[in-house]
Amino acid sequence: MDSYYDHVDELDVVVPSFSEIGTKLQLENVKSCVAIGCGHGILELPYLEHCMPNLSHFTAVEPDAESVEMLKMKLAERLPSVRSVVLPDTVQRWQGVDQLVDAVLLFHFLYYLNTQERLQLYKRLFDTIVQSGSYVSILFHPYHNSGEPSADCRILHRLQFSELNHELISDREVVETVTAVGFELSYERMYQCYMNVEHLDDAFLSLILGDSERSLESVRLVAKEVFGDSKQSRHDIWLGVFRKP
Repeated sequence: MDSYYDHVDELDVVVPSFSEIGTKLQLENVKSCVAIGCGHGILELPYLEHCMPNLSHFTAVEPDAESVEMLKMKLAERLPSVRSVVLPDTVQRWQGVDQLVDAVLLFHFLYYLNTQERLQLYKRLFDTIVQSGSYVSILFHPYHNSGEPSADCRILHRLQFSELNHELISDREVVETVTAVGFELSYERMYQCYMNVEHLDDAFLSLILGDSERSLESVRLVAKEVFGDSKQSRHDIWLGVFRKP
């Protein structure tokens, strides 16, 4: 994952806005939060630190064993006063919460669910996870309906990624689907980010490939076709914050 963030500027572009978002939405009132599919918490932890200063309970749902251990260490270091639980589980197997929570984070996660699974997750959050007045924050690289698609989305599209375990999603689709189950859109922002595509190493390209049976060489060839001699490519990020009435 470090190889990925060596190539993109999203931390520098996105994180400085978090304090403003927290103030605008009064997220200082959030006491409990769940993050699903959060990996090492690279963006989730700054979001908690800047947006939710009075957080007391945090639950992470993450199936990757290495990420689970790394996240536990980071939580102990950066949020020592927060009671944290990291569950080594998928969202499908996750049993849910004992008490309704104030916030849910879905950062760089929706790609791994198909259309029906995403709808089921939104309905589950609305019906059984968050209480009235709570927020669901969703962040991802959109495959734009208009404008230039994000860099890795361009590669995935060329690879016909419908065969692989990764979905190409637009921000408008997310807004329409999440509001359809009852949430209200409170905040949205498209961040103009860039990826350095001049020297894409195999460690980075393997992250795009994921668990696919495709060869790494096929990703190299497509990346070369897509980016040519370009030094950087648009790699925008969309953040939407939804409130349960």
